[in-house]
Amino acid sequence: MRMLRNGAVILGVGFILPLMLSAQTFTTLYTFGSQTYDGANPQGGAVLGPQGELYGITAYGGRWDHGTVYELVPPASPGGAWTEVVLHSFSADGLNPSLGLVMGPNGSLYGVAGPQSTREVAFKLDPPAGTSTDWTYIVIYQFTQADGNPSGGLVFGSPLGYGQSLYGSTDVPNGKGTVFRLTPPSLAGGAWTQTTLYTFPGGSMGSIPVGSLAAGLGGALFGMTTDGGRINEFCPIGCGTVFSLTPPAAPGGPWTEEVLHALAPKVDGNDPEAGMVIGPGGVLYGATQVNGSEGGGTVFSLTPPTAPGTPMTESILHAFGLAPADHDPSALVLGPNGVLYGTTELGGASNYGAVFELAPPASPGGSWTGTILHSFTDGADGRAPSGIALGPDGTLYGTALTGGTNSVGTVFVLTP
Repeated sequence: MRMLRNGAVILGVGFILPLMLSAQTFTTLYTFGSQTYDGANPQGGAVLGPQGELYGITAYGGRWDHGTVYELVPPASPGGAWTEVVLHSFSADGLNPSLGLVMGPNGSLYGVAGPQSTREVAFKLDPPAGTSTDWTYIVIYQFTQADGNPSGGLVFGSPLGYGQSLYGSTDVPNGKGTVFRLTPPSLAGGAWTQTTLYTFPGGSMGSIPVGSLAAGLGGALFGMTTDGGRINEFCPIGCGTVFSLTPPAAPGGPWTEEVLHALAPKVDGNDPEAGMVIGPGGVLYGATQVNGSEGGGTVFSLTPPTAPGTPMTESILHAFGLAPADHDPSALVLGPNGVLYGTTELGGASNYGAVFELAPPASPGGSWTGTILHSFTDGADGRAPSGIALGPDGTLYGTALTGGTNSVGTVFVLTP
């Protein structure tokens, strides 16, 4: 029986509360509700395209008020207005998407939408071909009751290549959750194939995966669960885990789960909302929402062991408190030089959410430095940021779920 790795060493515990404030150049690129059949309430942040354009989804709005996939095109000259184009309005082909997009190597967009008739769907949007200006929307898979409900956005395996499979997770069946693969057809126009790679057993091995998976070298997948792992008075069904899934040595064999870490209230907290981020050297970064050492959530790292068979080393990079200005983190993104960026749906100076930065120490063992890059006001800038993307020049792009001049969300940019 595989042993639960609870014995992580806590290092670098630099509790830096509250986060320091920093002046950045914040610009609202677009306010939703600004045109006929526009989207409303953007979800899952934005995806940065090869020409500097942005793509994303809204949960509502569009021609039938079931959500949209949109594109934001940058201005031809600096300082001009960005142009929004609704690429697709959802109707009977999927409803109210909420789990974000991923871009394939040929520029196609992939995502998950709510029930089509009775079940969720995975979809694909292909960019215009030839003289056409229209994107082509295709439902590539409709999930069944046996598959479960997707609980995180789709991701490609590593390294990214043409004709590659997509991976995701579900929060059922049997209340435990699964990890699945969607394999593209070998011939154009063929059907995609869904394969359940692993079903979580619950208990110490975790259950109910949450957030997008992270794809590592050799086909390994990494993620988090909200339940299972360590069971105590805070978490009667478990506080959640960080796990890895290793592909079989031979095709058709079983995937192997390993619990890399069991979350612990009063240390790193519990109730994660997003998945893991992989950094250089296989270091994993994650966040929890509540019950860290300062009452709120935490941002933590897990460093691979130097000797095989020993636990990963956990470091608490920042512990969030209960004060309104320092609130619980959600999505993370890793920037140059090991800097982490993230969002909080609440908190900040006005308790309407914030974008923060965590910079690593100058020398090993020192404290990480936390900085609030922007506090949302529920004005023209929006409220409740829901994700960010990092451009090659260090610019941060993101979405706010609500607020803005039309009260249905915004797209913003933070320039260093």
